[in-house]
Amino acid sequence: MQIRRIQLTQKPVRRGFTLIELLVVISIIATLMALILPAIQQARAAARTVECKNNLKNIALAAHNFASSRRSFPPLGIYKVVGSPATTVPLRSWVVELASYMDRRDISDRWDDNLAWNDASTVPGTVPVNNSTLGRTYIKVLACPDDLTAIGLNGGLSYVGNNGYMRYGGTSNRWVAGGLDWNLSGLVNTAATPDADIVDSDAHRDTGVMWTDYGNGSLSTRESQKNSHTVDGVYDGGGSTIMFTENVNAGSSGSWADPQWSNVGFVFMVAGPVGSTNSYRTPAPYYNSATPPVAENLINKQRSGPEANGQFTAAAPNSGHPGGVNVAYSEGSVGFISDAIDTNVYARLVTPGGARNRATSGIVPQDPLGDNAF
Repeated sequence: MQIRRIQLTQKPVRRGFTLIELLVVISIIATLMALILPAIQQARAAARTVECKNNLKNIALAAHNFASSRRSFPPLGIYKVVGSPATTVPLRSWVVELASYMDRRDISDRWDDNLAWNDASTVPGTVPVNNSTLGRTYIKVLACPDDLTAIGLNGGLSYVGNNGYMRYGGTSNRWVAGGLDWNLSGLVNTAATPDADIVDSDAHRDTGVMWTDYGNGSLSTRESQKNSHTVDGVYDGGGSTIMFTENVNAGSSGSWADPQWSNVGFVFMVAGPVGSTNSYRTPAPYYNSATPPVAENLINKQRSGPEANGQFTAAAPNSGHPGGVNVAYSEGSVGFISDAIDTNVYARLVTPGGARNRATSGIVPQDPLGDNAF
């Protein structure tokens, strides 16, 4: 009897994947990337926001160190008047004043305080570094990583100082010539009639933390004696008074040293005149003629400039961060303010002394802010 042997042969080993398997793997990878990438982007955005807050913290600390030695916060800008007829010379901004306190003594020591911020003259036989060149030095702490108009750019600036309230239509912001009759006395403080009503002047000074120093070009003796507030002079509380904030239009002249208020400061633009719907207690912001009208000087409403070329309505807090801006408060802390904040709350965050009682002088003071209001 013959036994037939059946030889079992092993099937050849298959190498690689089928088309269906490849498509499944690709779809899984795509799904994972779709889930991971937003998280990565959010983490990067959070890191940039933290870096921006650290910048503001360092600037606020520098301002406090300045105040410790100079008795008040730095002026927004410094000017002088020379010649006959008189000519106003813009000397330098708050950034120059704080340079040595921000670990840039190399700039501070080389700066010529007697010359304009854009002066390019040099002394024969010396290293050719002048104010114009120094003012275009890139200083990382001055640039928010989400501000493409400043990060990595010479002279880049992302941060501005609190220059208080300003009546729409003005060309400069001086507390002795605010142009707003807060107590309805009939006297209006202007460049032609500065300090005509000192109650209005003092009230207007209490709307901002940093004011420009005009030296011998001051409109009144009081303007030459008073300027930016002291640390103790922030009546409304340092934790509820903005000192610095972001502005993507800052430094639009190409230098952080230009003292023009719209280059290194921000304002709350007030509509005029003062009346029942526009008072010191509840100031009405200026609205443009668009349809519907836009209050351009509120947070993140105006991100286009350049301010130094006359578009002053851009001098408001704005940033590259979605939803709001980072700020440094007068006490030195930092925080984030939503662009959906109540207008009146924001207006009170600007003022260092808006709640000071002036009722006997015809000005109803602002209401104190609760710590949970912003």
